[in-house]
Amino acid sequence: MLLDVRRSHVTDTGDRANSEPLRVEEARRRLYELVEAASQGQSARIAKGSHQAVLVPLEALPPERQAALSRLPASPITEARTRLGSLVVAAAQGQPQVLMRRRTPLAVLVSANDPLATSRSTDHSALTPEGPYDSAEETPIAPVTPPPSASTPPTHARSRPEHSPRRLAALGDVLHTVTSPRTPTALSWGLATLDQATGGLPPGCLILIAAAPGAGGSLLAATAARHTALTHGRPVLYAASGLTRTDVAARIVAAEAGADYRRLRAGTLSTAEQTAVDEASARLTQAPLHIDDGTDLTAEAITDTAPYIDHLALLVIDRLQHTHDPAVPLSGPALHAATRTLTRLAQQLRLPVIAALDTDDPDTVAALDPDIALTLTREGTHAHIHVTERDFGPLTTIHLRAELLYARFTDAPASPAEPPHPAQPVTAPQELPPHPALDTPPQPNSTPTPTRTRSPRSTHSSLATFVSDRVTRALHTYGGDADAALKALAGDGGSAIPDVMELFEITRVETNYQHTTYPKLPEPLIRKRRDNADDVWEARPKFTHPSVPEGTEVTELDVNAAYLAALQSAHLPIRTITHNPDGWDDLENYGKGLDLAGICRIDPIQWAHPELPHPLGDDRETPGTVWVPTSVVLSLKDFASRSYGELCAPPVIREAYVAKGSAALFKRLVQVLNEARMRAIADDDELTKKYVAAMYAKLVSTMGDSRNNHQLRRPEWQHIVRGQTFANLRRKAIRAYQAGLTVVHVGGTDELHLSGNVWGTVRNGKPLFLEGRALNQIKVKTISRWGDT
Repeated sequence: MLLDVRRSHVTDTGDRANSEPLRVEEARRRLYELVEAASQGQSARIAKGSHQAVLVPLEALPPERQAALSRLPASPITEARTRLGSLVVAAAQGQPQVLMRRRTPLAVLVSANDPLATSRSTDHSALTPEGPYDSAEETPIAPVTPPPSASTPPTHARSRPEHSPRRLAALGDVLHTVTSPRTPTALSWGLATLDQATGGLPPGCLILIAAAPGAGGSLLAATAARHTALTHGRPVLYAASGLTRTDVAARIVAAEAGADYRRLRAGTLSTAEQTAVDEASARLTQAPLHIDDGTDLTAEAITDTAPYIDHLALLVIDRLQHTHDPAVPLSGPALHAATRTLTRLAQQLRLPVIAALDTDDPDTVAALDPDIALTLTREGTHAHIHVTERDFGPLTTIHLRAELLYARFTDAPASPAEPPHPAQPVTAPQELPPHPALDTPPQPNSTPTPTRTRSPRSTHSSLATFVSDRVTRALHTYGGDADAALKALAGDGGSAIPDVMELFEITRVETNYQHTTYPKLPEPLIRKRRDNADDVWEARPKFTHPSVPEGTEVTELDVNAAYLAALQSAHLPIRTITHNPDGWDDLENYGKGLDLAGICRIDPIQWAHPELPHPLGDDRETPGTVWVPTSVVLSLKDFASRSYGELCAPPVIREAYVAKGSAALFKRLVQVLNEARMRAIADDDELTKKYVAAMYAKLVSTMGDSRNNHQLRRPEWQHIVRGQTFANLRRKAIRAYQAGLTVVHVGGTDELHLSGNVWGTVRNGKPLFLEGRALNQIKVKTISRWGDT
């Protein structure tokens, strides 16, 4: 038996809607709905104080305005919700604002006085199931009471409503769904013990896995994702906050194949392991598991994405960070609102939502109010999960086996003495230094030890031997043949790229930065030219002095490890760069203040110094504005300063894709590689020198968009680091000139040819150059006579 309960709706005309705009608070709540309606041709008027704007469809723009769309400020819907008030004000003042879903424009905010706005009607009431709002009080109109039926007493006659009924069910009609035998509909964790405790993965519930760092909370979430996608063949959305898609994929492959996670990441699997990994990868290739490791991963962004995955069965959020980090939206005080949003999403989509939390603090868990809480603790290989439900309190405690070597959990064996069984037998090659992300579990018969986070001292110890361990292993593998070892380490297809990426992963663990690995690329960074290049100009120097007398003695200098020095000092954006964020046009926000980093479109620089290399490169032929990395912008800022004698005017920034930057992202990696480099120089160890040089050179050459490095795609990082390399060389040349030397030639990354007393020249009371092999020193390549062939 069903009762119809219908709500009364008032369908306003365009005239009424035009006279009663939505207030910005209400529009913010309904923004997804309003943008969707606008994309279907319906406009909406929004007010912020005395400012009014109208959200209009793109189709409403005449052709000439559509052609200029790419030059308008644009915001994703999730970002626009937080800034809607300022967007409305800007639009009302004559600056239209484009709203996008991901990178697709859907609608435009224009001034209420714009001809587009006055020619279109709006209807706010038709957009919401709650009914229309009274303009004075903003309260829903009261619903009409149910019409008479056989099961309710008759009341005075009411007109039959016109809209969809709410459906109420009598208890007797529902009981059979509870009492009748039926096939279970909940998904499985892939762990029988946990399924028995929770009834599988109940749809419509938020399940919180609370575990201290190192206990394995993320791996338990990944177990459910792997089982749902691979065994059930059901779509999974894996929202990785703090992890990269490579991290997630490596854990899933290691768990499925029973392969050593650390050796998988290092590319040093045994033959048996490689076979198991290949077989697992073949099974996983078609698994419907979708990974989102993009920047600004918020609960609202996840809510926006989930409905677009057809037949989505499971949502995993890995992870929620209980300590606040401005670079991680799902952290600190934001978690309370985030879990409420995720709970609503679970209910609306009728799917289980699993969120891994990086603390087992009971007060924090209780405050987040999940439907089900799984508090995970671990002692060696023995994992304990305390199961609590919101309505029933603590239910039970179960026990699992932690096989962290394989990045997974398994059901505990019947006998405590029974050893774990990997999916495939493996033969362990020479052991690598421990990976900081996963502690090696004790052997089955060893005494369990309490879980602990790796101390900084032990991490530093493994970093100190990171390079030498790999060189030693390569020499051992090839029977002491240095040439063969060098080819395996630094040659084409060698281990230099995976090794340096592993080092990057290890060293970034010690920082507070969680970078975005595969962000969406803005238009200037998309390769489109015949030479497979994008639109960004790195200002590579190709300078030769126009009038050096023949026979002049020239000291040809060589800059030490130019790319390594640039990695140490370059300011890099951590998160995804965005178009014209707050402060983008203020030069003071670059290098300090907001420390914006990315790419900028600037005016050409007027340069009246033919005796010096041009700060935008010496072979640029294209006139007009130019996209450059912010490392070039900072060098131009320097050259316009008093310390460089105001050689040019400050750069004028016309457009920017930038985000908050940091010069510390590669600091620890540079320190490790430079220490190994300096030891190799002292020991005259050519193998290690060439291996280290290959590591940092290949890191720079593949961090943009290379088939040889699938762990990172940050082309703006590549441009910034290269631009920093060229700017560093150009700074040395200009300082030499200002100290009285003649700049004869500047080229590439490290060529600086000077005439004059190079080693006796002083600048600001200090020697201009120090001779040596350190990063802050310079070495002589040769001394020649200008004009000699």
